[in-house]
Amino acid sequence: MIARMSYFVTAALSGALFGAGLYVSQMVDPLKVLRFLDFTAIPSGGWDPSLAFVIVPAILVMFIAVRIGRHRQAPLFDTRFHEPDKTRIDRPLVIGAVLFGIGWGMSGICPGPAISLLAFQPDGLFYFLLAMLAGSLIGGFLTGSPRLEKGQAA
Repeated sequence: MIARMSYFVTAALSGALFGAGLYVSQMVDPLKVLRFLDFTAIPSGGWDPSLAFVIVPAILVMFIAVRIGRHRQAPLFDTRFHEPDKTRIDRPLVIGAVLFGIGWGMSGICPGPAISLLAFQPDGLFYFLLAMLAGSLIGGFLTGSPRLEKGQAA
């Protein structure tokens, strides 16, 4: 019971820290993201490289965390690490990544920041979340991905 509570407290604190980081870094601002993704604006000086200062340290921290985790038997608050079953780069992965990138580039909103944006409720967010949910359900149906059973963690 205590281990399960520690797991939930750690998850809640991690989520709050992640959400605060998204807000402070302005990754919840679709225009900021779109200015970062617009490489065609480099010659005119309209490109905003500041989000690279968010992405690069995040990659570095995750790289170190994975290396440390590989030397552990299990995480602190679980019995085992939950690695993905699929490790091969295949057609569905590439197609999904392309569709994700197109959606991100069109809206300037990534799913993580979209959840954080619920606190601010900007115009159009409801439609984005609805489309994201529909796309996820349709994608799962088309690929035959297993559904989570009641009480099963992701």
